[in-house]
Amino acid sequence: MKQTVFNIHRQAVARVAVLVSFVAMTFSAMASNPNASCQVSDTTGKVEIFDDPEQMPMFPGGEAALMKYLQENVKYPPQAIKDSIQGRVVVQFLIDKSGNVGEVNVVRSVSEDLDAEAVRVVKTLPKFIPGRMYGKAVSSLYTLPVTFKLQDKREPAKPKDVEVKASFPGGEDALAQFLKDHVKYPPKAAKKKIQGRVEVAFLVDKNGKVHDAIVVESVDKDLDKEAVRVCKLLPDFIPATVNGEPVEVLFKLPIRFKIPGLKTQYLNTVQIDAE
Repeated sequence: MKQTVFNIHRQAVARVAVLVSFVAMTFSAMASNPNASCQVSDTTGKVEIFDDPEQMPMFPGGEAALMKYLQENVKYPPQAIKDSIQGRVVVQFLIDKSGNVGEVNVVRSVSEDLDAEAVRVVKTLPKFIPGRMYGKAVSSLYTLPVTFKLQDKREPAKPKDVEVKASFPGGEDALAQFLKDHVKYPPKAAKKKIQGRVEVAFLVDKNGKVHDAIVVESVDKDLDKEAVRVCKLLPDFIPATVNGEPVEVLFKLPIRFKIPGLKTQYLNTVQIDAE
């Protein structure tokens, strides 16, 4: 169960850190109909956007490469530093059929300067690998939160490694039991004999609360949605700490859905058997 600490201090001289708080999550425009599409406007006019494409858009090199790009290119606005303004800006943008980044909008604002910087950097992103539906590239919306965090000038930069990882109360065995008690194998997937490992990522904040669960390794829409649904039911974790201080981390949880009697290649994950 992988964790990534979100406590990145880049400029030791300026004592400022730009914290990429979460990799990305596909925006669901019409959740009631997985094959539906909607119309939005960008600079080129009307664009058809599919909800929940079979293959979500991906930054070249994956989430680690996206985080690295943002860490290297986001610049903390000087006025925001002077005014001690920090917080999480959430931007949403279009990724067209060719993987180009289109119109960018702020869906959660912090301040004019921080909002503008988040939008500026998103507009510089290189081409993504576009989302796909029915084997064809499609346009989709992408949501990306970027947290700007000021480092206390009185404190030295803290290490990036998590000294104590976030954990489920009672440990991994208790987490596995919770999932087995709450995950329900989707009937449609069981009927079609669809199985595999769904990997869900979510934030465990400083208070141990779980939020922003998304699928980072997909198998099937029904299995994906069930995995996310149950992760949203998780009780508070014991938060991760660095130097004795609680920190927000990204927690990755693989859940294996298995049809009894069918072969599978996935091991060492929480297994949910179809009844």
